[in-house]
Amino acid sequence: MAFSILRTLKTDSPLTQSARSGSKRALKLFHEAAERVPAYKDFLRKHRIDPRSVKTISDFSKLPVTDKPTYMSAYDLKDLSWDGSLAIAKCVSTSSGSTGAPHFWPRGHQHDTVINMMIQKMYEDIIGTGTGSTLAVDSFALGQWIAGFEFYNATRWTAERGNHIVIVTPGIDKVEAANEIKKLASYFDRVVIAGYPPFVKDIVEQGALVGIDWPAIDVHFIAGGEAVSDVWKDRLLERIGRSGEIQRFVTEYGMAEAGVVAHETPVSAIMRRALPQLGSIEYFPKAEEVTALYQYYPNARYFEKASDGSLALTADAGLPLIRYDTRDVGGTLDYEDAISLGGNAVQKMAARYNVDLGKWKLPFVYLQGRKDFSISLYALNIYVENVKRALEGSAHAALLSGLFTMTVEQTQNLDQQFEISVELVEGTQPNTALAESLADEIVATLSRLNTEYAKLYSAIGTRARPHVTLLGSGEIQTIRGRKHKWFRKS
Repeated sequence: MAFSILRTLKTDSPLTQSARSGSKRALKLFHEAAERVPAYKDFLRKHRIDPRSVKTISDFSKLPVTDKPTYMSAYDLKDLSWDGSLAIAKCVSTSSGSTGAPHFWPRGHQHDTVINMMIQKMYEDIIGTGTGSTLAVDSFALGQWIAGFEFYNATRWTAERGNHIVIVTPGIDKVEAANEIKKLASYFDRVVIAGYPPFVKDIVEQGALVGIDWPAIDVHFIAGGEAVSDVWKDRLLERIGRSGEIQRFVTEYGMAEAGVVAHETPVSAIMRRALPQLGSIEYFPKAEEVTALYQYYPNARYFEKASDGSLALTADAGLPLIRYDTRDVGGTLDYEDAISLGGNAVQKMAARYNVDLGKWKLPFVYLQGRKDFSISLYALNIYVENVKRALEGSAHAALLSGLFTMTVEQTQNLDQQFEISVELVEGTQPNTALAESLADEIVATLSRLNTEYAKLYSAIGTRARPHVTLLGSGEIQTIRGRKHKWFRKS
């Protein structure tokens, strides 16, 4: 199966064939896992499912989803693997622990090769590393976490296939990353900075402090680990003197379970920017609800929208994933449907940013946030993405570092109190007027994006209003090697 997936990634087969073969591969992977993976065989037995009865993709879509609590954590690591053995594993990564205790994910050569080819396409077809020389700065967390090691492998793979790329590995040390760029950038035609979005921003800010003239460098970004808004990207591009050059910022959609599963392309970037002009599209969420929009290779990653609204992924990862609950809320959209529904708005956006719509004929996968990335206030969910949007769109955004934490406390009167701690940039002092203004903006954004919150605020007034605490630069602590925790315990 791996060979045919790799062969498909090397060709530009029509979407209709690719999508159809993608569903066939998912069905085939299911039958192989039902036969060869002890844990999945037992999982089906407990759900009283005869694999022989699953003959069509419609039958497949009715299978129960697997997830970390009821599947991955319920079985031994070997039983979750092909033939009950770790024989094909070449390395083992851990999850970041963002949603609980870390899990272990063995990976083999064929799994890395699929990811290598995806990242190679980012390098060559988006950044243009086929010509000139490139300094790649790996600022993902290194060690046992997947992102830094995966990006390093993929960069080496790409370099060995006709691209002049030299990689440095400062990890999440922003001072070291900035120093390396300052010292080495002049020897290369371009610099690619890869890392989690907050760390990428930190490197740009640190670089400015040590005298890097960002507009003089041909800088590109590859980011992953969490979704970022177009407003956030635009502000970062402004800081390097590249306003409007949106193809310079590419985001990956990845997870420890399977590595990179989709990525942003020039087409998905302009499609997302066109969404506010499209109005209501049947079976597609409102533009303001879409936190990320990517394209994916259906022969290697098969996505479905599960009955509860979350994305289910089927992929031949280190551990075979069959209808695996990603915990991300979202769905898919065919390429041809997207371009057709986009109409003039997409065509104008493509012309504005000089994007060839025919170059990336791949289906889209969109995200609307994570099930885990919310807190409960009076029994309704408040999502991190919505608070992010409020702060990124704030009139005071230039004063904010981009980091915040939120929680729900209980008052002396046993009422719930929505608490948000917001970090300021260096040189800005906390003050009451700023805190109150940010609270007003958060209320306005939440009321617009979350109808349940709007009703709650109308019913209980200021009890639903967040209490904003402002913190100085560096006062929100991040754990080395981990993605930022947007929540804190009450």
